[in-house]
Amino acid sequence: MSARQMTVLMALALAGCASQDVRKNFGDSLIDHHSGMELSLLPVNWSDGLSLAEVLESIDQFGRTRAAFEEIEAARGRRLAAEVPANNPELGFEGAQSVDGDATTAGLGVSQVFELGGRRRKRTAVAEAGIGRAEAEARDVRREFQARARTAYWAAVAAERRVEVARRSAELADKVVEVAVARYEARQAAAIDVNLAKVRAGQARAGVRRAEGEAESSRAEVLAFVADPGRAPEGWKLSDGFPAERPAVDLAKALQAAHGDRPDLAALDAAGVEAGARIDLARADAAPDLGLGLGYEFERDRVEGDGVDIRDSSHSITFGVTLTLPVLNRRRGEIAEAESDRRRLAALRTALESEIGRDVTAAEAKMRAAGDVLALYEKEVLPAAEKNLEDVRAAYAAGELAIVELLRAQEDWQSVLAESVDAAAGYAEARAELESVVGRPLGDILK
Repeated sequence: MSARQMTVLMALALAGCASQDVRKNFGDSLIDHHSGMELSLLPVNWSDGLSLAEVLESIDQFGRTRAAFEEIEAARGRRLAAEVPANNPELGFEGAQSVDGDATTAGLGVSQVFELGGRRRKRTAVAEAGIGRAEAEARDVRREFQARARTAYWAAVAAERRVEVARRSAELADKVVEVAVARYEARQAAAIDVNLAKVRAGQARAGVRRAEGEAESSRAEVLAFVADPGRAPEGWKLSDGFPAERPAVDLAKALQAAHGDRPDLAALDAAGVEAGARIDLARADAAPDLGLGLGYEFERDRVEGDGVDIRDSSHSITFGVTLTLPVLNRRRGEIAEAESDRRRLAALRTALESEIGRDVTAAEAKMRAAGDVLALYEKEVLPAAEKNLEDVRAAYAAGELAIVELLRAQEDWQSVLAESVDAAAGYAEARAELESVVGRPLGDILK
């Protein structure tokens, strides 16, 4: 076995060991040493609730994400195959024996066909570009599912906040019933006041159960992004609330980060490189193949008759050279297809760059507006609604207002409280959207 063949076999063995090591260690934190991409594979710690960071780390154990990373291993396998010469040496033997046994011929030869035009190197370049494309596509799959996970997480946080709002509304409705009953017993209100209060209290309890069901459904959607969801304990909670701080984003920095780091752009770049490498390979296939052969022949003969008996034998070394004539180039169609792919990918990249710029600008504006709306509710709208409810409750207890006015004020307060939760959820979702379109955490693009 030649030194080159030994090297190839050792490379194959080492690649197999590395691939098995990645798969074996799922569930631990490790780095894919081939690509340098860190795989977040730590299990979830359920003791203090499920955080958004733990959900995002679990994405690397998500089925589709793991499948995308396995495609990188497949691309590496294609590179190893491309590095191996296309033709193996051939060993041949020929022999002949005359019927009368007087003549014997035998030959042993070895031949090798060599590819010219650097085709093996160019096949390797195609496979290498395929690895870059697979790595970028895997990162983009991770980015996509992390974006979905962020949206699901904040939707679940909002659902839990709505449960709190529903419970507060139910508690308030029960207190209104108590006040109405007290006024009725003191002959200061009619029985209809008590009935109206009890109807609203029943509706409030139904609202609590409805909100609890929606929260449970939202948590289930979050759990779908977590590895081994069967380990989640009963009654698990979300540990993160809505973001308390609303920092300002540097739009120029966000645009630069998005155009420089988005993996879908990198995937298009790698695909363009791959198309160019395919063109080079297809053109190189027009080069001829060179064949070299070396052989040994042995001949033994006997001439007998008329008193003559001559035995003769000979040994000879043979050699030969063959060269294919590239009269027909069947790869012209592949060249045209690859050139079209390269132009198409360049057009897609230009379009995607423009879309990314628009998306980042729009997401940043949406996040700023959502932050302003939330601040307005926190500082003005919600305090005013709470103050109005307190004043109306005091006036009803003093007999200055009818229960209809109290119920209307209570409805207004509930509506404002629900809108404030929607505003907080809107800001969190806008923030998650900006992180997704930029491809980086918010902390990397602040002023």
